[in-house]
Amino acid sequence: MTSASRTIGLAAFVAAAPGSAWAGVSLSGSYQAGELGRVELSTQGERLVGRASEAGVCGLAPRSPVLEGEFQGNVLVGKLTLCLQGPSCPATDTVALVAFYSPVDHTLTAFVQPRAGCQSLMLGKSGLFLLQPASEAPAAAAPVAPARSGGSSVASLRTEKRNPEAAKEALEKGNRLLGTKDLSGSVAEFERSIFLDDHNWVAFFGLGTAHLMGGQAQDAIAALMRARALNPREPSIPYHLACAYSQLGDKRRALESLRQAVKLGFAIPESSRQDTELDRLLGSDVEYVALTNQAVENYRSPAGRRPQTGP
Repeated sequence: MTSASRTIGLAAFVAAAPGSAWAGVSLSGSYQAGELGRVELSTQGERLVGRASEAGVCGLAPRSPVLEGEFQGNVLVGKLTLCLQGPSCPATDTVALVAFYSPVDHTLTAFVQPRAGCQSLMLGKSGLFLLQPASEAPAAAAPVAPARSGGSSVASLRTEKRNPEAAKEALEKGNRLLGTKDLSGSVAEFERSIFLDDHNWVAFFGLGTAHLMGGQAQDAIAALMRARALNPREPSIPYHLACAYSQLGDKRRALESLRQAVKLGFAIPESSRQDTELDRLLGSDVEYVALTNQAVENYRSPAGRRPQTGP
């Protein structure tokens, strides 16, 4: 089934998007769906049907229905047929789908979660499903390796088509929603921003922070690791990693990340409260106390960075 947080978040994104009122979305003709191959779309009223026009990785028979749904504004609510890989996984499965239609580039995007223990070559590593006009699709798509089990693979998300302006808009909206603690909405916005431009560390940092605030430590770590790869000198990133590892009870990595944050100049005012989980895990550790004191000194120092207190 579709991840509840992503589904709700995408719906919130569309509801808040300017110009999202339904204006007669009508898709038809050949579209490319990554490893699935060509899909022929037809729209009747608000109902959309997509049929496979070539075997693709799933080996589906031509004209097999793979996508069905109805538009509600610029949102397609329906179902998607996935081909699956993995032990005890069926060859195909039908999952719920909530996809966003972009009138700018005429694409449909959604984040889909296959059943537990299964992977689908139809999806990007973060569960991204992209349907775009065949005339604009890349000539050849590189095979997508199955995601490792036991954690998020957003760290390997690759942008198919960049749109920096739209990415910035989604990022700003994600930050606003995060400020109001609308975690599902902010996650959808940050993922949308990353899809449109995966070179912005702030979007990955925001996504990691939203997951961290929601108690999704593994997903938070995956996003924050990508943020760190893009900006290895930002001290707030390893601090948030320390908080995420503390949620997992991983004392060694939490302390290691905090050590790196302080070394990079992580700073907090003396009266600031530390992350609850981090303090509970490391509060009695001598090095943790020393690192916290150093963070306070960093704040007092003229060269100290602005205070960071984590999510």
